[in-house]
Amino acid sequence: MLMVILMILVGCDAPAPDARLDKDQADVPMREIQDMLGRQVSVPRDVERIATVNVDAFRMVVHLQADDRLVGIPGDMFGSRFSREKTIEALAVAGVEDIPQLGGGQPGSDINLERVVSVSPDVFFYWAFTRGDSTQAMADHADRLQRQLGIPVVAVSTLGRERDPEKIMAGIERAYGLMGVILDQEARAEQLLERYRQEVSSLQSRIQGEAAPRVYLAHRTNLFSNVAFYYPLEQLGARNVASQRRGRDGEIAAEQLLQWDPEHIFLHTPSQASRVSLDTVLNDARLQDVSAIRDGQVHRFKGTYMGWDLATGLVDLIRMGRILYPKALEDLDAALLGEDILHTFYGKPGLYEHLARQSGFEDL
Repeated sequence: MLMVILMILVGCDAPAPDARLDKDQADVPMREIQDMLGRQVSVPRDVERIATVNVDAFRMVVHLQADDRLVGIPGDMFGSRFSREKTIEALAVAGVEDIPQLGGGQPGSDINLERVVSVSPDVFFYWAFTRGDSTQAMADHADRLQRQLGIPVVAVSTLGRERDPEKIMAGIERAYGLMGVILDQEARAEQLLERYRQEVSSLQSRIQGEAAPRVYLAHRTNLFSNVAFYYPLEQLGARNVASQRRGRDGEIAAEQLLQWDPEHIFLHTPSQASRVSLDTVLNDARLQDVSAIRDGQVHRFKGTYMGWDLATGLVDLIRMGRILYPKALEDLDAALLGEDILHTFYGKPGLYEHLARQSGFEDL
């Protein structure tokens, strides 16, 4: 279906297959890379103009201090039904509202290919993951897109279908390593990865041996749409009560939540426009015997938003850890540490306060 959309959007005005690629390869030094779909792609050694419909890629461009090279960005990040306000990744980019939006945003959504061509990027970052397509189907889409655009198309993602923690971390390292090479920011990429590893390791060492609490994660759409896997929760060693449904996120009945009886409920809240009402959850007469609701242990987490953010993933890790292991982490200032992390990754102060307001974080 995505391939049909791409072809319709390009129509009769599509550039000749690989026309611009051939010109670039003749005029500028190129390098061969392997993207995260296993495709071999020739990209310029000096990338000065970046376009993307992939919010994961957009974030990594900002993290790697290359946002001044953005000439086209994903749609729907802000000013949309997903978030009326600017998200922190958008706030971190000066003049972001003046950069052409190319469609995309949500993985697999429509792309305005004529607009992509009009901004003349040196490289176009595409998704390496959508919920509805296999890796091979995504690779085929990317190849077709590259032929249609005549621009190098590189597929990246920070978090996909993988559920093994070690493989997830390997994928994160691969994504930042690849972006670091393409953007000539390898040292910066490694600096951020090392900060991430240090924060995770420090937190895990402090909660080692603690009893694992029972946790239920609700999707942003409604309480009974469960999230069967979230990497920060896995890193904390907590028991996701829906883990038996792993890989099968979906609707459950109220009776199932009563049976699971989680000690904590976390509501996926990526923005003010996309959230479950806390009062609705706490006042649901059917659920008053659920431990988390009886004890008032219903919280919010930022979670995924058109992909996954390594920086806010750390914020979720720290906040969830502080809530789930209050004695072991009683001296942890989640707001102070969260602000430092976001400042380190995004290079702009004050982002934690904005994130906390958007996602409805309680004070810890």
